[in-house]
This record gives sequence, structure tokens and C-alpha cells, in this order.
Amino acid sequence: MHDIHLKVTLVANAGVLINYGDNKLMVDAIYGKRGHPFSCVSPETWNTMLEGRAPFEDIDYLLFTHAHPDHFSPEMTEEYLDRRHVKGVFFPEEDGVDPKRLKAFREFLYERGIPGVCFSGATDHAVYKVEPEIKIKAFHTLHLDEKYHGVPHFCPILEFGEKRILITADVDYINEDLKNIENMHFDAVFVNPLFFNALTRGRFFKGQLDTERIIVYHVPFDGEDAFNMRSSIRRNLEMWPKNGMRAEALSERFQIVVI
Repeated sequence: MHDIHLKVTLVANAGVLINYGDNKLMVDAIYGKRGHPFSCVSPETWNTMLEGRAPFEDIDYLLFTHAHPDHFSPEMTEEYLDRRHVKGVFFPEEDGVDPKRLKAFREFLYERGIPGVCFSGATDHAVYKVEPEIKIKAFHTLHLDEKYHGVPHFCPILEFGEKRILITADVDYINEDLKNIENMHFDAVFVNPLFFNALTRGRFFKGQLDTERIIVYHVPFDGEDAFNMRSSIRRNLEMWPKNGMRAEALSERFQIVVI
């Protein structure tokens, strides 16, 4: 299976669907409309998920990097799990904002016998071999912006056969140098537009990313871009240094990149 391609499909915002062989993993793809200014999972897409229609049939695992409302809705995830069977759920530990809600989500999984891993300090860099050729681990980082430093935030490292990807979500690239992964090579690293801007201009981020591809995601759709992130990304792609590391945007609904 080592020559199998890894296919990543953008659902919305930071939500992606990852296909590897017969296995499917969704990351940060179940969330609602409230509490954030980013593009949402459309009602049509949400119904397709709930009904298990293509491309969302037979999802094996759900993973969430942190509990902000543009990445994770416990309520919607419970609704999804009432309708669809998965092999396991990876989710962040409780924070100081709504600990009761996340505790209730843990209890929901337990009551229904759904295997769950709560990302926490105790699981930092722990490796979960969920399939013969799929490994999941995550490490704790600060969330970007000091006011969100109290939000438990985890960057997943996903291995599919010989392919390895890093999802940085909303990592605080200013205060984190990611030294704990400096000896790891990645086939692709997913970064948000602010992190990409810092990488392009060589500012703020003090670490290094050993990767062949930078994929910019967490991008509002056209017509929903209140922060003009799309034009900023276009400029940064034009400025991107030709150093052998490829950079591209994953910014259109159901756009696919193959790794």
C-alpha cells in the first residue's frame, strides 16, 4: 500500500476530508455558523454528511484540533454520531470557557461505546496506530493570539504509509518554534493564511519546516472574505521564494489536492 496517493478534499474553512486507500478521516469539518466570521459548512454539505453520501460515505475517524466554533461543534458532532458510525474520535481536552460541554461530549462517546481519544498533556506525542498503515499523534501548542492561549490547541501529525502530513490549525507561530518536530520530514504542511504570510516574508516564525509542500487552508470562500485573506494569499504566492518548497492554496469548496 506504500504507493497509494493521499487525497485531501476541502470541506470548508479548516475542515478537510482525507482519503487513503479505503480509509477516510475528517479533520475540523463539523462545526456551525455561530461564534466566528469564517465560511461555514453549507446546509447541503451538512445533509450530505448526515446521510453518508459521497464523498462522505464510510468515514472512519473524526479529529478536532481545538474547541473553537469554526473548528468543532460538540452538538453537531453528537448529531452526526447519532446517524453515522465511526471507528474513533480524537478531540481536545476541556478548556476554561465551556468545560461542562466538552465533559458532556466525553460522556456521550462513553455512553454510546464510541472509541475516543482526548488530546491532552497526557497524550502529547502519543502514537495511535488506528489502521495497519495509518498513525495519528498530536502535540500541544499555544493558539495564536495571547487572549486564546488558554484554549487547548493541538497540531496533528498524520502518517499514511510512508506519507506524513502536519496540520498546524491556528498554532501561535510567533511564540512557537516547533522545535519538537524539527527532525521530522513532512510531505505537506497545512498552514493558515497568517502563518503563510509569516513564512513568505520571513517574519515572526523562528523555526523551520522540513517539507516539500506548504498548503494554505482555513481560507474564506469567495464572497465571504471579510478580511481580504484571498487577495493576501495571492500576493504571497506570487512572492513565495523559489527554494524548491512548493506552496499552494486549498481555498475552493471541494477542491482536492493529492499528496
